[in-house]
Amino acid sequence: MSEPVIYEFHDFRAWLAAWYAFESAEVEPGLSKSEVSRRLGLPRTRSYFNDILRGKPVSAVFVERLIDLTEQNRTEAKYFRALVRFAQASDTREREEAFDDVVALNRVPWAKAAGDSWEYYKDWRNQLVRALLLVEPCTGDWEALARKSLLPLSVAEIKKTILVLERLGMVGKGEDGIWRPAQPSISTGSEMGEKILRQAQMVQLEHIRDDLLHDSEGRPPRKVTTSLVSISGPGLDRILLRMDRLRSEIRALAHRDPNPADRVYLVALAAVPLTHVEKP
Repeated sequence: MSEPVIYEFHDFRAWLAAWYAFESAEVEPGLSKSEVSRRLGLPRTRSYFNDILRGKPVSAVFVERLIDLTEQNRTEAKYFRALVRFAQASDTREREEAFDDVVALNRVPWAKAAGDSWEYYKDWRNQLVRALLLVEPCTGDWEALARKSLLPLSVAEIKKTILVLERLGMVGKGEDGIWRPAQPSISTGSEMGEKILRQAQMVQLEHIRDDLLHDSEGRPPRKVTTSLVSISGPGLDRILLRMDRLRSEIRALAHRDPNPADRVYLVALAAVPLTHVEKP
């Protein structure tokens, strides 16, 4: 087993789990999680370290103790703190700022390698403005475009976003003076980095939560439905396959819509585990 490199992780809990697996197997065989809790200064709380791995929030004090325990150097410690801030961010803005820190501090240049995907998906405004241009012909009246959005969007933010999208070749100004997307639809694709995709998805889910906080009266119609099911492994596989097919069908319906688009909607599909599953 090779020693895990912290820069290869974007989840601080996954890094801690890998660190513990290496330490208990290669460095100090038999090291228990309760002993790790003791070394963190909690001799009477045997489950603390395991609770962290399962999702327990970590305070600033114990972030520093974890850094000391795992013997991180100065740059590794900065990256670890950024990972914790990213995982425990309380709102979208804080999460975006923490994610930018994670990218800036990461010694593995995955963001650069991801190219246009990183540049496009790192900021939710890129996706929104591009979609707005499909439903609101715009010759440069950015105030009108901003008013079309239910999400807070300033004229300055739109101008900055247009520059990014134009540089990426995703939008352009036609001979008639109207700004339009280069393609009617895009997909994340299988080549998109997991870290980039996860960041984009978390921001989108924040938008759904924020919309639910508003009274639906006076706003465009929305539909949110959830189901909590007990299912077998093979049954779950069939559900996931059906979700993939439905996603493709939704994209096809939007792409082949014979009517001109006049609104932007976020459609989300999710299947999230709520129980542990014993590995065979």
